[in-house]
Amino acid sequence: MHSRRKGQRQWQVVIVGAGNAGLCAGIAALQAGADSVAVLDAAPREFRGGNSSLTRTMRFSWRDRAFLAGLMRDPDDARIAELPADPAGYSDEDYLADWLRTSGDQVDTTLIESIIRRSTSAITWMRGFGHHWVPRPNPLPGDFPVVFDGGGEALQARNFAEFERLGGTVCYDSTATEIEKVSGGRYLLRGSGPVFPVVCDALVLASGGFEGSARMRERHLGAQWREVKLRGVPYNKGEPLEAAIALGADTAGNWQQTHTTPQGTALPDYMMPGRMRESHGLTRYAFPRGIVVNRDGRRFFDESGDHSQLSYVSLGQRILDQPGQIAFQVFDGKVVESGKLPQGYLSDPASVITRSIEEGARRLSIDAGNLAEEVRRLNSSDTDFLPADRDDAARVPKRLDTPPFLFVPVVCGLTFTYGGLSVSTNAEVRGDGKPISGLYAAGVIVGGLYDQGYPGGTGLMAGAVLGRAAGTAAANHALKNGERVRELGRLA
Repeated sequence: MHSRRKGQRQWQVVIVGAGNAGLCAGIAALQAGADSVAVLDAAPREFRGGNSSLTRTMRFSWRDRAFLAGLMRDPDDARIAELPADPAGYSDEDYLADWLRTSGDQVDTTLIESIIRRSTSAITWMRGFGHHWVPRPNPLPGDFPVVFDGGGEALQARNFAEFERLGGTVCYDSTATEIEKVSGGRYLLRGSGPVFPVVCDALVLASGGFEGSARMRERHLGAQWREVKLRGVPYNKGEPLEAAIALGADTAGNWQQTHTTPQGTALPDYMMPGRMRESHGLTRYAFPRGIVVNRDGRRFFDESGDHSQLSYVSLGQRILDQPGQIAFQVFDGKVVESGKLPQGYLSDPASVITRSIEEGARRLSIDAGNLAEEVRRLNSSDTDFLPADRDDAARVPKRLDTPPFLFVPVVCGLTFTYGGLSVSTNAEVRGDGKPISGLYAAGVIVGGLYDQGYPGGTGLMAGAVLGRAAGTAAANHALKNGERVRELGRLA
């Protein structure tokens, strides 16, 4: 249990942030032998869960169909028949190729490779304390085959339940803003909330990026990002990240890029836990089945270049640079009548169905002449292609020539930022290139994982792997540090 001395609460391990990464760190620390572990959550209890509660996909290496089936709750579940029959699975090499091809070159390849190598064991570890998966419903081309049963809401409910079952403490409304190294190799945290000040033997930072701070967005991303809408919670304002840097932590990653995706125009200013289904209903990732144009009626993105799970973030980033910070996904009757578009496309009140391209352009104030020209060029060309089917490697020429036409307006929604702290493969935060004793990080606060793009499902995976590593290392450090402090006390 934690103790109090001179107004300070003391724990062996403190974790800042209660997303998937932070809770994985807390669970691992308790499993490793720490008996005094606290997670500090900036959100109130009724809105706990963070961005992790709004997602559902974790990308990992898998050997074969039998491995995926073993992740389901019920071995006799009829949905097992929906799993892919590919005997080759998804190897570490496949995973790394997708990650590097999507993210760009300026990443920490060593760290990424270490995460991928540990991805399967992390899944098995999570399965051991109650997590399970189901086949992805209504997959788009390139989608990862399984998702969390119950999505991110169930993921986080199970994470909180396991952490608290093992004896962990969650402190809500607690935002850490200052970190100081004090005597005995411990850390002193100050911040807003009744729990502070806090002292611990080992500290894990898992508090997300700075996407919730208009000040930091404008400073690092540019003025056009100041008023951007968030796909996630408003609590990740970057205070622990800035506090770690002030302490001497090294930074890593691309601080000018973000995870930003195409969303329906009904996206609110931010999204709160408990609204996972609404969040999923606002995603607009079916763009490879049509074309994407801006207000000027021009295509500005190669929507046929890759599966949406490997290119949706690149599209989201580009939308903010378009006139009016809006874009339009356009589909023809063949796609609309195929039944392959997510329901959110057809139920979106901002969507427009018309008999001609020109009519749709006029109704949405798109330059009709430019758009008609783009479509004519597309229909007369055999150089633009579209994946024919999720399980079919053949590619067919893209056409937009069969009415009616569906126009879907989209905006960008910011999920998280890429710039963060430099860490070792064991989740140790570096300072001057060397690990800072007793300080660890996991989740989106870690930099170096993404440069230009983001392969879907890697964020939760990196958080789980590094969270597990950080929690285990923090517990071991705290136990050794506590024994050393006690020995010094005996000698004194």
